[in-house]
Amino acid sequence: MPEQITENQNMVDEYLTIIQERILAPLQNTEIRSFCTATLLLLFAAVDGLGKLIHTNAEAGSNERIRSFLDYMGGDYSNCKDELLDLRNSLVHNAINVESFLSHTEMSADQHLKKMGSADFIYVNTTVMYKDFKIAFNRFRAEIQRDQKKLQRAANRLVWRYDNTWNDQEMPDVAAPSLPPLVRFIYAK
Repeated sequence: MPEQITENQNMVDEYLTIIQERILAPLQNTEIRSFCTATLLLLFAAVDGLGKLIHTNAEAGSNERIRSFLDYMGGDYSNCKDELLDLRNSLVHNAINVESFLSHTEMSADQHLKKMGSADFIYVNTTVMYKDFKIAFNRFRAEIQRDQKKLQRAANRLVWRYDNTWNDQEMPDVAAPSLPPLVRFIYAK
């Protein structure tokens, strides 16, 4: 495998590992999954992040990126992308859900992304959305392995950042922050 392809793969793999460890694993393994708003905020962050990697326009804004990844998820996500984007914006900017009915229980999974009530609010089952996102995430991960054009596009949207170690002797009167580990970090441009 050529060196550039290997570096591109390493960059994308690192970014996907961050999503796996910081979003998917906590939703799978902790009680956070029982809080619909927190679950959706994490999922929408990942949707935006992956939308940045797949969108054909490197300059696409967050709304375009989110719509793009919801299209990638397909089915009702594509059909309800405007309502889901409104929900995301309501949660991110106000921390208040005024756009939908939310639940995480398995009992109502069959109602996921259906319109309900007199206001025609969308019903979002966060457990189902988590599972569906994970399927799309894994499909994206597999496609990146096979499709060099998608890999290149995704890698072009990422950059390595290296730790600039804090030297408390240079600034003795300033409280030293807690430092990240001495590793490189992947960052979405």
